[in-house]
Amino acid sequence: MNVRVLRENLILYSLLLLTAVLIYFAFLLGSHISPRYLWLLLPGALGAGLSYLEYRRLQRRKLLSRLRAQWGIPEMKKERDFAAIASLFEQAERPNTALDDRTWQDLTMDAVFSRLDRTLTWPGMQTLYRLLRLPEIDNLEKLRARSRAVTGFEQEKSVREAVQVILSGMEGRLGSGLPTLIWNTPQITPRHPLILYRLMFVLALFSPLLLLLSLRFFLVMVFIFQINMYLHFKVQKETKAHFEGVRALRQLITVGGKLARIDAQFLGELPAALRSALGQVKGFRRIVRYVGTESTDPLTYMFQQYFTIFYLAEVRGFYRALDFIKENRKPLQQLFLAVGEIDALQSVASYRASLDYYCEPEFTQGRGLELKEAYHPLLAEPVPNSVQIGGRGILITGSNMSGKSTFLRTVGVNVLLAQSIATCLARKYRGCPLRLLTSIGRADNIIEGKSYYLEEALSVLRVIEALSDRLTALVIFDELYRGTNSEERIFAARRVLEYLVRRNALVLTATHDLELTSLLAEHYDSFHFSERVGALGLEFDYKLKKGPATTKNAIALLRYLGYPKEITD
Repeated sequence: MNVRVLRENLILYSLLLLTAVLIYFAFLLGSHISPRYLWLLLPGALGAGLSYLEYRRLQRRKLLSRLRAQWGIPEMKKERDFAAIASLFEQAERPNTALDDRTWQDLTMDAVFSRLDRTLTWPGMQTLYRLLRLPEIDNLEKLRARSRAVTGFEQEKSVREAVQVILSGMEGRLGSGLPTLIWNTPQITPRHPLILYRLMFVLALFSPLLLLLSLRFFLVMVFIFQINMYLHFKVQKETKAHFEGVRALRQLITVGGKLARIDAQFLGELPAALRSALGQVKGFRRIVRYVGTESTDPLTYMFQQYFTIFYLAEVRGFYRALDFIKENRKPLQQLFLAVGEIDALQSVASYRASLDYYCEPEFTQGRGLELKEAYHPLLAEPVPNSVQIGGRGILITGSNMSGKSTFLRTVGVNVLLAQSIATCLARKYRGCPLRLLTSIGRADNIIEGKSYYLEEALSVLRVIEALSDRLTALVIFDELYRGTNSEERIFAARRVLEYLVRRNALVLTATHDLELTSLLAEHYDSFHFSERVGALGLEFDYKLKKGPATTKNAIALLRYLGYPKEITD
């Protein structure tokens, strides 16, 4: 044991030693000299209590030390099962303006989510994912409330750490199945009639009274125990997958109760939502107190197991829990979302602390979008760029690897973050609420037998069908119809881009087809990225410039890679 650990635990070790000495001398002197020395057990018990309190203090200090070390780090490394993370979004109700799968994938949002995620619970992780998939378009006040909460977590360290300590009380390995349990409670038909479990419980409850008549009735107790053990393990084998969900729900209610008592004005209506939900579900913990019980003490755990088997406590509690969840689905969902949002918002505050700079979005009535010095969250050394999109579309040209696709994603990700977590990776964000739709690349779908061109055509059609007069859309394209010949590609791209810019849409598109810059000059402003051939080969500055591209690098790139001169010349 190193000196630092010994020093940190000195008080605890001293109390434990004192407790052990007092108990030892109490029994030693009490048995050899006088029973009066057994009174030493009282200060021994006091020492044991103080030891426990000191142990709890040390554990809290270690937890706080870990939480402080994680605050504002570039990324929190942890295992992420995106199928489980997305389960809340997939199962809970969502509007038709939710971010579709294609746009999420185009913007590589799984990777962006991993960079954002500093949540401490599964509900927090699942709620953060859901917030990103449900950008606010109509209810901007909800977005402002989130922004106030995030800012509060940034500024009020004591409240933030109190919330983080409470959230850490929910085991990280539990809770992935809670959305299924709460939103789509499994229909589990009991293997035996429920009245059988109640009958065996009554027999087990009163069987000890038979010992008053004769000790021989102990065999009856053993017989009842054997039957109940069979029933216990039979049911547990079939429903074990749901036991952890029930246990996680019990922890969620405990955590929610503690969060509801936090005095933090910046959390807005979230504490009130917690108190409202808890008032309706407070009986759940009593129902499930024996479901999935665990203990670090082997002796205690053994007695718990015998108790739950003999009285079928776990089996009866589990089926009662499922009925309770079905009857109280709405308040449990409200509780889950409130706890999850608190965790998600403290995560966003930590993410903000990791950034070189950011801004909160400014929303306007007029149709348009302005970004100043925006950058992409996944780049180690990003080059910021600015753009302004209004009544005219933006057409971006440039050579390979010059930064076109990265810029498109930068704009898309910033729009999404602005309307979901009120955080923009830019000096300034000003624009109207936007529905985000993208088509930035897709390979052939071999399994479904779809060509690249068909995939692109279907993707563009989905964008066209999503347009509406009520909601302004931000449409981002990269290389429209690249899966077909150049003549038809240019014709189709021109018609689609003309159609979109005349609708209620802001259009940002990148292309290699320089012909489009002149064909669309009436409706689109041209910008480009460029490169130069330097001592190290092709060199890019990744800065957006006005006008169409004037250079090409496809052959230069082949030459740089060492292709034969017969090809490159």
